Amino acid sequence: MRQETTRRRIWSRSFRLGSILLLLTVGSGWECYAAQLPASNLAALDGAIADFWEARTDDEVSAASADILATNATIEEVWPRLRAGRTYDRSAPTGRLLLSRTNRDGLEHEYVVLIPDNYDPANRYPVRVYLHGGVSRPKRENGEFWRNEARITRNDAVVVIPSGWSESLWWQDSQIENLSGILHDLKRTYNLDENKVFLLGISDGATGAYYQGFKATTPWAAFLPLNGHPVVLANPATDSDGDIHVTNLRNKPLFVINGDEDPLYPTSSVRPFLSLFDAAGVLIDFRAQPNAGHDTSGWEEEAPAMDAFMAEWSRRPLPPRLSWETETTDRYNRAHWLVIDELGAVEGEPSLESHNTIVDPTQLNLGINMLGVMDSGLKLIEIGGDSIASAAGLQSDDNLIGIEGEFNPSVEDLTQALQGFAPGQQIPILVQRGGEELELALVYPEQAAPQSREAFPQSGPSGRVELQQQRNQVTVSTRGVTRFTLLLSPDQFDFTQPVTVVTNGVTVFDDIVEPDVEALLRWAAIDRDRTAMYGAELSIDVEAQQ
Repeated sequence: MRQETTRRRIWSRSFRLGSILLLLTVGSGWECYAAQLPASNLAALDGAIADFWEARTDDEVSAASADILATNATIEEVWPRLRAGRTYDRSAPTGRLLLSRTNRDGLEHEYVVLIPDNYDPANRYPVRVYLHGGVSRPKRENGEFWRNEARITRNDAVVVIPSGWSESLWWQDSQIENLSGILHDLKRTYNLDENKVFLLGISDGATGAYYQGFKATTPWAAFLPLNGHPVVLANPATDSDGDIHVTNLRNKPLFVINGDEDPLYPTSSVRPFLSLFDAAGVLIDFRAQPNAGHDTSGWEEEAPAMDAFMAEWSRRPLPPRLSWETETTDRYNRAHWLVIDELGAVEGEPSLESHNTIVDPTQLNLGINMLGVMDSGLKLIEIGGDSIASAAGLQSDDNLIGIEGEFNPSVEDLTQALQGFAPGQQIPILVQRGGEELELALVYPEQAAPQSREAFPQSGPSGRVELQQQRNQVTVSTRGVTRFTLLLSPDQFDFTQPVTVVTNGVTVFDDIVEPDVEALLRWAAIDRDRTAMYGAELSIDVEAQQ
């Protein structure tokens, strides 16, 4: 990872020529599936596809899909019509809109959308989704989610500001459903560029951006966490849904900003995690702000770099390389055209490195990994093991009410007390625990050494798939997976030629794959994405090595 003055260059953004050549090659292959439908059937097909894109409920999607299938159209006839998408209305409302949507469990989420006044439905618009901080607070009404909307309003992009609160935290499954649903709803009215959808967040919102990268990468082009910390997702007290698997971040780049003087998430505490991500192969553009605190003071300086990052980077809707890990198969089990179906060990499978150990960069392993501010001191939310804090007798959920004789200390008081803290020294502290006050002391060991620790706790076994596609061959490595599905697109594979899948060195499939209109419609309904549609599903059982 290169920091400060040296910036890592992101993957190549140019792949259009290869995609065009592949389309020309594969397009000719559709001819063997062509059928000459009567004009009445073609008219019915066009009407059913229009209904499909306008569908708002699962029942409406099912009805439109059934109408498409009833025309007996081949995939060659359905594909270009579905790929064309919907027709957009020039009279769609612009400016600031306060909208809402309801999750399947009935939980309603408001959101603000800022549509450029000069919106032209003939153009595809990039999207910037901003996640606000303070997500643990009560629900905010009437669109008061972001303090300064003028700062993020743009004429060249659609801006979305969702709402999160204590009942729907950014790092919970409800927000995966909500954010995906917002994008689907907006696509029905506005012409959005599916490959230029960026997720930004500040503070808790930055944690939410990390979370989406870990658990739901498919719709996003890149993640921009600002003044956040991935350690929040490692703390069981924050109610994060699911386990965190570092290598899932390989699929998209990160643009990260943190302040050296941030009392909650200083750069020094974030760097070990970013170093771990970098070692795992994650692409990171890290911007440390020397004089910034837990605020947006560094944004003005970095705004041009953020804009350039989002202007240059586009999502590859059908990436030739994927790495995905999950602990469950009923959710969080998909990345683009890879779906993990069943977990379990297979004899002879490789031992893929987990990348889940961080090393503190200095000899001071204080162990106060997460804290909160109270009216009468500091709440110690997480105390790390084998640390100065744990050796002092501190426990998670203690209230720190005194430091060196000063009562009701602030984060700044704690920071000042630690300045110059050296081996052999002590810092007297006063702790309140269960109504009792305890006099303790932080003692810096005479022989301190760097500490290694688990970055993210794991609730149980997980499975991982790493794959690489070249032409019609997919080379796969798995660990802890017995079955997975590949979603095949004619934009990526030539359906007139055999598809070969080699898993852990064993050729497990080598044959022609028949296109499937039902599969095409099923995944188009799930993704609502004109640029990533799938003509077939290929289920693969992982075989033991002989």
